[in-house]
Amino acid sequence: MPAAADQTPPYAALAVAGYGAVLGSLFPLVAVFSLADITGGLHVAADSGALVNTFQNVGAIAGIFATPALAFGIGRGRAMAVIAAGFIISASLCALAPNLPVMLFARTLHGIFGGAMPLMFMLLVMTTLLPGRGRFEGMTLFAASTSIFFGLAASVGGLLVDHFGWRSLFWAQALLAIPYWLMARGVMTAEKGRIDILKGADWPSFAMLFAGLAMIVIAGSEGERHFWLETWWVPALALGGFVMTVIAVAGMLRSQKPLLMLSVFRRATFSWGIILSLFFRFGQMFAVYIVPSYLGRLQGYRPIDTGTVLSAMAPATALAVILSYIWARRFDSRWLLSAGLASFAVAAGLCVSLTTEWAADQLRVAAAVTGLGMGFFSVAVLRFATFQVTLQDGPTVGMIFNLTRIFGIVSGLGILSHVVVEREKFHSAMLVETIGATSPETAQRLAQSAGAFARFSGDMDAAQTAAISALGRATGGQAFTLAFSDAFFVSAISLALGAILVWALPAVPAEVPVHPTRPAAKGSAA
Repeated sequence: MPAAADQTPPYAALAVAGYGAVLGSLFPLVAVFSLADITGGLHVAADSGALVNTFQNVGAIAGIFATPALAFGIGRGRAMAVIAAGFIISASLCALAPNLPVMLFARTLHGIFGGAMPLMFMLLVMTTLLPGRGRFEGMTLFAASTSIFFGLAASVGGLLVDHFGWRSLFWAQALLAIPYWLMARGVMTAEKGRIDILKGADWPSFAMLFAGLAMIVIAGSEGERHFWLETWWVPALALGGFVMTVIAVAGMLRSQKPLLMLSVFRRATFSWGIILSLFFRFGQMFAVYIVPSYLGRLQGYRPIDTGTVLSAMAPATALAVILSYIWARRFDSRWLLSAGLASFAVAAGLCVSLTTEWAADQLRVAAAVTGLGMGFFSVAVLRFATFQVTLQDGPTVGMIFNLTRIFGIVSGLGILSHVVVEREKFHSAMLVETIGATSPETAQRLAQSAGAFARFSGDMDAAQTAAISALGRATGGQAFTLAFSDAFFVSAISLALGAILVWALPAVPAEVPVHPTRPAAKGSAA
């Protein structure tokens, strides 16, 4: 593996990799927000269209596992150029896809190269910058590149779709990746890599682990849409994926050159950093699921409209990243973890009183607070995960951390959507019991609604049917809102407890800059 040594850091390569990390982090989210437009453009059902994002995540797993071997096998600069070229080609294939099967193939390839981009930036930071001499700054920039633009994804997707159609979501990625490819060809050109690293990589473990984790991702992503245990293939995929993952881990423990150096889990700070990154993804859930689902169903918001709410996250996240950098250089990073989780708890608490009348204005403050939490949490969890990382285990740390970004969102979406669905069923049943056809209040409301509809039509039967339908929609919206309120309440309590319990974790000391010593001049006194 290339050593960081005392050489001048390759700032140009780091800048190029940082740009790639932004592309690889932003545009998967753009597709998530615009999934309904992609699904409609492909003329498929919503459940089938959801596979477009699922297969992107599957491809990202393969890209993450393959990136270190590629980078050190052919050289890091060349690897970035290969990744950029693959990203351009696969994005173009997505834009040209005539049907769902072609799109799923293209999105898998797209995920491979898109998933490699953020990891490539993280690898460069860990292999070219030393602790106390730029590594913390590099990791802070990595946190910024993968979190600040989160709140802008809905606006970007909405603007592209509304002005140029859904295929522009992928043409834009191909065009924006061309500068990345051109610049990557001009950095670190002297580094040729060692092809024996690429040939001698632990490919059997790669295949087994990729297959296992891919099955788990598909089961986790599609489970709620197919009623989990009620569809045989969902638990079968989850169980099969778990077994294959265990077999892969057992093989890596016996291997002389394992795909992952599992000894990194002996570092308590790394293990806790991964756990926190995996299970505390409220900021992403707020942006990807909560706000779009609520505003889309009850207010009819499109991505461009949702973006007006979520855009408040971007400046808040940028501010929090800057404050986190300043703070972590002087104090224990557990303060930042606590601040991030506390911000998430406050944002959830602000939404507990959610009603069917809420719209953009009521959610904008919560979005800004969530953005603050994302900034604090992103920097702090990276400090935990990369504390005392070495050049030898750096690739493992990078792969596992980037995998948690995928599995954190997949598991968070699965759990939160299941909670909301089950609570919506509960509240629907309760509301149906309280709104009986013989209830005087219900009869009065139906009569008023029927009278209002009758003004536009002389058919009283049609007016009565319309009144009943309106009451049903109002009841469904109320149940949906109450379900989200329950989810916010549970989230607020859990996150508040997490903000307190982080103080039981191992301390991560302040980042102290190390100034290199210069050799004494000849003839100087000893």
